[in-house]
Amino acid sequence: MVAPLVVAGAAAVARFIASKGMAAAIKRYGKKLAQQGAKHAKDMTTKPKAGQRQVEQATRGQRASRKAQRIGFGVGVAGAGLTGAAKIADMRKKLKAETDAKKRAQLQTRIEKEVAKAKTFNATGTPNKRPAKKPAVAGSMRPPRKPK
Repeated sequence: MVAPLVVAGAAAVARFIASKGMAAAIKRYGKKLAQQGAKHAKDMTTKPKAGQRQVEQATRGQRASRKAQRIGFGVGVAGAGLTGAAKIADMRKKLKAETDAKKRAQLQTRIEKEVAKAKTFNATGTPNKRPAKKPAVAGSMRPPRKPK
């Protein structure tokens, strides 16, 4: 979850560099963050070359790139958990305001399903159950262990 903070920080530094200059940014944020901010500012103000465009398209198809996009969009693990809690709270507010019995029953079942789904995952977004053990393969090529 640090990736969005770093990008947001670098964007803020880039704006600071544009308004106050590089020397003031180094004094305020430090040399390393100021350099990163300058790189982001350069990326935003210049057009990519033909080779860079070609590499960017190939990179978008990679797993690491998609993971970074999910983190950037807040669809990561913690973001999904927070939206689930907000969704449940919103549905409970609607349930209190609803007067039709049929709609109240539908909302109540939706709330129960969301709560059950939230209970199956822990704070990190992983399931609360241990993974199933893989069955032993019959006729393994590995020799049996010697007794100690």
